[in-house]
Amino acid sequence: MEVRTKKTLLLEGYKQWLSTLGYAKNTVYSFPLQLREYLDWLEDNQLKINKESGLLFIEYLKKRKNKRRGGGLSIAHINKQIDLLNKFYIYLKKTNKIKEDIKLIRIKKEEIKDRKILSKEDILQLYQATQNNSLGARDRAMLAVYYGCGLRKKEGLELRTEDVLFDRKLLYIRHPKNGYERYVPINKKCLADIENYLYNVRPFLVENNDKTDYLFISTKGKKISPEGISARLKKLSEKTTINKIFGLHTLRHSIATHLLQGGMSLENIALFLGHRTLDSTQIYTHINAEENEK
Repeated sequence: MEVRTKKTLLLEGYKQWLSTLGYAKNTVYSFPLQLREYLDWLEDNQLKINKESGLLFIEYLKKRKNKRRGGGLSIAHINKQIDLLNKFYIYLKKTNKIKEDIKLIRIKKEEIKDRKILSKEDILQLYQATQNNSLGARDRAMLAVYYGCGLRKKEGLELRTEDVLFDRKLLYIRHPKNGYERYVPINKKCLADIENYLYNVRPFLVENNDKTDYLFISTKGKKISPEGISARLKKLSEKTTINKIFGLHTLRHSIATHLLQGGMSLENIALFLGHRTLDSTQIYTHINAEENEK
């Protein structure tokens, strides 16, 4: 649907629809006014009315400054906009202006947060900070899994040795966050780093605890703890000039952004990250835009 030529008609029709359904006068008056920002934003960005643009608009609101008081918009305000849009989408569907059923999900407090992104130069510094010893080999395997393959923290910790499919150049993710198992491709360098750790280092870490089949092992020969693997990344960061506080999930955000910058489609990035829908993947379009503005 083209918004540029139909914006006024949409607002008038929406207002009449609200009035016909018996909404309060204040709602009939205020909702079309508040909706104008969304329609103007669509026009400015040359987008159509669909779920994808609705999600992008919500991400835009998360970053937009409060025009009256400064700072960001409150969660309550953004959720009010989501409710407003959902009601607008119902109007469009009921009046046959769109065919798609669209419903945006209200956001939770923890969803509004800055996502730190490391540059490719930052990632290179982390690799250069690894030592030429057993722990350094494990660190490089850690970077291969969390940056090169974009795994979540728990997904990496739950990897077994048999989950590295060298012949197919894949990682098998058996314990994903959303319960949907997946395979993640591994590039040549990451595969080599994992292979070096798995065959040349891990056997010496396991020692007498040979029943342990987890990929990442502590110096005591047991499955490494969440705190232990995070501590390794922190030690690497302390050897660099990276002026950011970040964790393992930052590596996941970083590879997703770098893939987008390299031309990979959002659909393929969603598959790579294990997102069930594009809703979670949309954030990287905004992270990418912000990085380009720096």
